[in-house]
Amino acid sequence: MRIVPVCTIPAEVSPQALPLGAASIVAAINSHFEERPLDSATNVSAQLMSFPPSPTLPLDDCTNSITRQLLELEPAAICFSLFVWNRTILAQVAAIIQREAPKIPLIAGGPEVTAGAADGDSFDYLVCGEGDESVPELLRQLLSSDGAKKAGLPRKIFSPRANQERLPSPYLSGVLNPADYQDGALWELARGCPFKCAYCYESKGEKTVAYFPMERIRQELEFFARRKVAQVFVLDPTYNAQKQRAVEILKLIRQKAPNIFFHFECRAELLDSELVRSFSKIPCSLQIGLQSAHPEVLKKVARSINRKEFAKKIALLNEAGITFGFDLIYGLPGDNLAGFKESIDYAISLYPNSLEIFRLSVLPGTTLFDQRQELGLVAPAEPPYLVESTPQFSAPDLDKAEALARATSYFYSRGRAVGWFHSLLKPLGCSPSVFFTRFTQFLAAQGIAIPAIQDQCSHKEIEAVQVQFITSQYSTPKLKGMLAATTDLIKLNGAFSRAYADGETTRLSLSYHPEDLLSPYTQDLVYFCHHAQKKGCRIRIQPGKQGPEWRLER
Repeated sequence: MRIVPVCTIPAEVSPQALPLGAASIVAAINSHFEERPLDSATNVSAQLMSFPPSPTLPLDDCTNSITRQLLELEPAAICFSLFVWNRTILAQVAAIIQREAPKIPLIAGGPEVTAGAADGDSFDYLVCGEGDESVPELLRQLLSSDGAKKAGLPRKIFSPRANQERLPSPYLSGVLNPADYQDGALWELARGCPFKCAYCYESKGEKTVAYFPMERIRQELEFFARRKVAQVFVLDPTYNAQKQRAVEILKLIRQKAPNIFFHFECRAELLDSELVRSFSKIPCSLQIGLQSAHPEVLKKVARSINRKEFAKKIALLNEAGITFGFDLIYGLPGDNLAGFKESIDYAISLYPNSLEIFRLSVLPGTTLFDQRQELGLVAPAEPPYLVESTPQFSAPDLDKAEALARATSYFYSRGRAVGWFHSLLKPLGCSPSVFFTRFTQFLAAQGIAIPAIQDQCSHKEIEAVQVQFITSQYSTPKLKGMLAATTDLIKLNGAFSRAYADGETTRLSLSYHPEDLLSPYTQDLVYFCHHAQKKGCRIRIQPGKQGPEWRLER
């Protein structure tokens, strides 16, 4: 048996970063050679080699460790799956292998290859596009003789779109085990995107969507249910691009996997009442790409927005009680710091459960990359390609936006603040962006560093900082009479969220009765504090069969 490792390094250890692309290539190679063995005496076996990210280790230690593990397999060839976050280290691994074992063919694929960013790196063959069919065929040509690099083969291979009907599932074929990824899965239902956003890899690809067959989807759902997978992240960039198919799959999820939590990426403008009702019948969350609230900014990146219509679509989600979040990008052409703050204000006004905020990456292979000089985008040529300045967004302003984005994510999204944020904001008389700017200044003055998302940070720790900041904001004579109600709201909602999301039990001492705090009157804190009576009490909040439960304690 001739071993072919397919290696990658995920961005993080989580279901969202599960190495689905590399695993799909492993499944495709093994299926190919099972159907058509190399010869009667030998065959090919691909192995997934997913190396954990090690941001604290020196680069040389990482490359040497990966190189050693690959060479110990005595591989017939090595495949590399390259992304923005791992290309640098895997290119160095390839360079070392080129020196130490020059006869081993090195094949690279993935977004960095398709975009052309890896052309100068130390790989023998570059597979652009979907490699499920072209990589096995390339291996057959390389390994059918002596396994050495073959003269006459082109270095760069452009793959046509694979036939979804024939592709093996990395789950059903045993390549991927959700238990290895925190009992979560990344699920591919289709490939391609009908849109052409200028900042996305898909912007210059095929403007069509190729769908996996429903029979495979059904079998994978049954697999997830048998394995008791906790959550599934649907990879499709626009799940609701085809409405009736989206509704059909949601119905299938309800039948086959009603206890699994699903995460979808959707376009708000394609939502309607029927689709929202279908989402509401399963445990799920939706992530929606807002990117900017300004039509003139979005027009420059081949997107659009009608703010009134967008708000109506989002209102459908709020009315149905569906969890959803928005994506925002700062540094887009034509945007500036003031515009970014306005986008935060608009986004928060629609009551999202979370905001995911990113600095623009000028990715090779995108329309923005081709237009970067014309648009005045200054960005490095190496990963992660983060924009450094634009004609409207100076480098200092981008740094201010980054600090604001981190503070917003920490306080609002990671702090699970949607349930009480607007109630506490109204008496302060400021916009969300002003509030988060003040929070940024507060963190700096207190010497509080925001932990990176991948670092361990409990919700209780964030809640303590929230209470500390809110206490400072409500310290004026006009507002201090409402401080007890504000801190009660933060702690009560936080305890409920931990019972629901983390299975945690919390005991609280409150100044007001929980039934009063859970009433709609807290939406107007001035009115609430004027009419509600303080009823000091202790309560216990814990997970229950139908959701979080609370009871008074003596």
